[in-house]
Formats: sequence, C-alpha cells, structure tokens
Amino acid sequence: MKTRIILFRRTLYILCIMCFLLLISTTIVLAISVFNTSRISSPAVTTSAASSSKGSAVNSENLQDIPPSTPSLPQSVTISAVGDIMLHQGNLNSAYDSKSRKYDFTGFFEHVKPYLSSSDLTIANFETVTAGTGIKYRSYPLFNSPDSILPALSGSGIDILSTANNHCLDWGINGLTRTIQKIREYNMVNIGSSINGNDKYIIKEVKGIKIAILSYSQFFNGHEAKLSSRDKTKYLSTLNETQIQNDIKAVKGKGADAVITVLHWGNEYHRSPSTYQTNLSKKILSWGADIILGSHPHVIQKSEIVKSNGKNKFIIYSMGNFISGYRRTDKAKRMNKVFTEDGVIITLKLEKDTKSGINIKEVNYIPTWVDLNYLKNKPVYKILPIPAPDVNAPYINSRNKTFVKQSYINTMSLMAKFSGKN
Repeated sequence: MKTRIILFRRTLYILCIMCFLLLISTTIVLAISVFNTSRISSPAVTTSAASSSKGSAVNSENLQDIPPSTPSLPQSVTISAVGDIMLHQGNLNSAYDSKSRKYDFTGFFEHVKPYLSSSDLTIANFETVTAGTGIKYRSYPLFNSPDSILPALSGSGIDILSTANNHCLDWGINGLTRTIQKIREYNMVNIGSSINGNDKYIIKEVKGIKIAILSYSQFFNGHEAKLSSRDKTKYLSTLNETQIQNDIKAVKGKGADAVITVLHWGNEYHRSPSTYQTNLSKKILSWGADIILGSHPHVIQKSEIVKSNGKNKFIIYSMGNFISGYRRTDKAKRMNKVFTEDGVIITLKLEKDTKSGINIKEVNYIPTWVDLNYLKNKPVYKILPIPAPDVNAPYINSRNKTFVKQSYINTMSLMAKFSGKN
C-alpha cells in the first residue's frame, strides 16, 4: 500500500512538471507569433521609412497593386462663330408659306447645322429685331423679323446672339427689349444690350472652362440720339474703350479663363479693316481679351493670329453675311457686291491647363455661300458650307458649283494659317 502511494506521488510530480513546461513553451510560441505578426502588418511604415531616405530602395513588390499616377489631361472646348443674320424681303418671301400663313426658316440652315451644332458654344450677330406682329414684317431700312427665325437659329445649334449692332434700335427700346425676351424664350442668350441695365455680357462655364463673351457696337444708325444718356447706358453697349477695358477687368476678376469680344465695327463693303479697327484690336488684346469676332462690313475681312502678352490671340475683323438677301445682281449701287454672298464659320479649340492657363490650340474655317434658287417662282435660300473648293455634296450642282468654288477662294485668301504653337 505504501509503495502505491509513493508511485502515485511521483507520477503527480512528473505530470505537474510536464504541465509547467507545456505552459512555458506555449507562452514562448505565442510571444514569437505576436512579434512576427506585428512586423508583417506594418509594411507601409517600413516602405515609408525606406522611401523617405532612399527612394530607389523601395521594394517594388509592395507597390505592385498600386496603379501608376497619370497626369490630368488639359480641359478643352470648341467655340464657333458666324457673322450677320439679316432677313431681307427675299428671305421673308422664301420662308413664307401662303397656305399656313406662317414663316419657317429652318430650311435656310439645314446644311450648316452639323457644323454649328457640333461645337460646344456657337455665337452669331442678330442684325434685326423681332418687334412683334403689331409692326409689319419688313427689311431694310427698318428691320422687323418673325419670331420663328429664333427657333430656327436655336435648332441649328446657335447658343448666343449679339444684339449690339446698328439695327438693334430699328423699333426703339420696345423692339429691342422684346427681341431679348424672345431670344431667351427660345433657349438662347443675348449679349451686348440689356433690358434692365444688367447682363450685357455673360460668363458661361463650358466643360470646366469659364468663357466671358462681351459685345459692343460702333453704330446705332442715329437711333441712339432719341435716348437719354441714362437709357443709352442702361440698354446699349457702345464701342467705348474705357468701358471695354473695365469690362475685361471685371470678368477677369470674376474668374473668366477666356475673354471673347464681339465687335460691330468698320466700314460697310470694305474688304480690308480700317486703321481704327486694327489699332483698337491691339488695345483690346493687350487688356486681356483672347479672341475678337468682327461684324458689320457685310463682306469678309481678314483674320490674324497675334502674339500678345506671350500668347497667341485671334482676330477676324469681319465674318461677312451668314444669311441675308444681298446678291451680286442687286441694282443697288454698292461696292464689292459679289462678296456680300460670302460668310464663314470660325471654329476655335481652346485648352486650359494648370501651368499656362488658356491656349488657342486650333483655328478652323468653313467658308459659306448663300445660295438662291427659284422653285415655282418662289425664292429658296440656303446657306451652303464649303469645307473644300471642290466639295462634293448633294447641294452642289452645275448651277452653283462655279460660285461656290469662287466663294471658297474669296474667303480663304483672307484667312490666317494657324500653327498651333504659342
């Protein structure tokens, strides 16, 4: 019995010792495991320390799942512009439907619509008014056009209409303010005149680029003399150097990236800009404008690429007639009648980057020619785009091909080539 008790005690001692050793070994294993885990779970700290002192020593295996950083692409926007929109009596007759007794101008623009609507922003000079049916629709010398011209323009891709020109007061302040209201009603914006003294220019953000568009007129056909000084200031934007300089400064202060000035100026039917135009254009560019778009002469005048403040700037002194009733066969005595049928679509690509701001990257020209044909003794007007002198299109035929080709040459001979390099 005594022997059994001794054997039991020894066995118990041995088991206690084994348990103690097992406990110690387990503790050691757990400690090692925790130490290794802490090392594995903090590679970022190790990588950061290595990269801060030796960038080349960073283990590429730690970074293989991190996508490489790519530089952000410059923002870009395309802007198109066309010249004078005037509706002479022949244009009115063309659009009139005697059965419905309504005017439909959409056919005028069917061939140029793809060019106008493909740009991010399209600008035109609206050289008429929509004074309403209380006044008979008529043309020169006091224009009043049907409201239906506006949805036709909007539907063709035009976004902004300048109402600063020598015919904007043909029917007084009432005619002007009604025109502005109707332009807005058909989802377009006017520039260059105002209903309430505000909003004569706009700053429009397109694709992340803030574009300021300002408009001024040198002439108002003497109608401005009927207005008080207060009303002139309230409703009109006259071609005043101090005002232009102040406006450019103002839009720059509001964060405008690019500044476009639309100017109604120069001498009618002259194919070369006047000294006044060339001198003023240099000033306007030096004040901070990037682009000058001219109208009023009713014929194309040259374009220029001008270096100002270290950047390329663009000027076209006159974009000619986009749509009008002017013809080379007119009985009126005026010079250069053959060129009054010509116009041009200007398209500019602007780019914005963080280093140099706005740059003009592309300048493209599409000459246009106003075609007139007669169907059943009714005039039919169409604006024909001419992307090449020998353009092959359904609207070119034996009747108009020679005129179209000559129109292309007339216009492109005055257009400056653009290299795209600042």
